[in-house]
This record gives sequence, C-alpha cells and structure tokens, in this order.
Amino acid sequence: MSAFLSSFASYLIKMIILVALGICGGFIGIKLRQSSDRKKGIVDAATNSSEE
Repeated sequence: MSAFLSSFASYLIKMIILVALGICGGFIGIKLRQSSDRKKGIVDAATNSSEE
C-alpha cells in the first residue's frame, strides 16, 4: 500500500507542476500578445467599447 501512495503522490506532484507551468505559460502568452498589439497600435475592441 505504501508503494501505491508513494507513486500516486509522485504523479500528483508532477500533475500540479505541469498545470502550474501551463497556467504561467498562458499568462505569459497573453502579456506578450498585449505588448505586441500595443506596439503595433492595435487596441482591443472591449476597451474601445468600455471607454465610450
């Protein structure tokens, strides 16, 4: 039983790390896209409609 719990904990930790990396990658991608859009002068449609 101990081997099962050890293996399960190992896979659980790996899954948590992979999920955290995916979330961080998503946030980094969003920030880079917004930065790129700002440099090109592209403004998000949602911000335009909220400013009016």
